[in-house]
This record gives sequence, C-alpha cells and structure tokens, in this order.
Amino acid sequence: MSELLRETLEIAGAPEEIWSILEDLDALRRVMPGAESLTPDGAGRFRGVLVSKIQFMTIRADVTATFHDAEPPRHLRLEIDGRPRGLAASFRASVPFDIEPTDGGRSQVSYAVDLTVTGRLSAFGVPLLRDTMRRQIAELVRNIGRELADRA
Repeated sequence: MSELLRETLEIAGAPEEIWSILEDLDALRRVMPGAESLTPDGAGRFRGVLVSKIQFMTIRADVTATFHDAEPPRHLRLEIDGRPRGLAASFRASVPFDIEPTDGGRSQVSYAVDLTVTGRLSAFGVPLLRDTMRRQIAELVRNIGRELADRA
C-alpha cells in the first residue's frame, strides 16, 4: 500500500453528529459519492456498488467495506475492497478518519488514503488516482455537512 494523500477539512457539526451519519446506512448511502447500492453485511460491514469517474471512464465496482478501529465518535478506519466490473483489476483503499471538535459546533476531519491497485487500474497512474480519491473524499465530507444541515 502506498499513501496517496493526507488532508484535513473542516465541517459544520460536532463529532457525535458526524458519527451518527456513519452509523446510519441510509444516511451513508446518501453521502457516499457514487453509491449505487449499499446493503448491510454484518456489524460495521456493508457491500455495494460504487461508481467513479476516472478521467474519460466511468468505473462501476462491486465493493465490500468494513469499519475498523472504531473509537466513537473520534476515529475509524474505513477499508474498501473492490473489483471493477469489466476490468481485470482490483483495489483496496484504507482510509483512517480522525474527527476533532473545533469552535462553534464544528469539527476538523483528518484523513489519509492508502491505496493498492492491481491489474488494469494500475495503468491510470498515481497522480490520476490521487486526484480521484481526493475529489471523492472531499465530496464525502461536504455531503456529510449538507446532511447535517438538512437535519437541523
């Protein structure tokens, strides 16, 4: 695995509010970019189909995602294993999230993305995969903020 990126974003919402979205599969489906389907598959685990645009291609992947190292409401590591449809490839992403409260009911969300790809996905190269992951995780955090605003 190689670390693609490490970033910190700020979001309107306390750590407990953010955590409530991560525990709610319907809310998670609404905030996760490209989630076509998500179904529970045991405690802290789900299966689904994620769609992602990488440059000129739309990739649809069957995924299994698991929450590890959960320390509510401050830390978890999301691990996603996937197989893109129609490509001889696979990927594994490990994304630890740390959520720290800041002033005014806001939180700072820090994360890193470690990614391993095999097969045809490796042809896309690290810069393109880094940009795609950065965009998707930033969109996830923004979507959580919108979900919290809609609940208020």
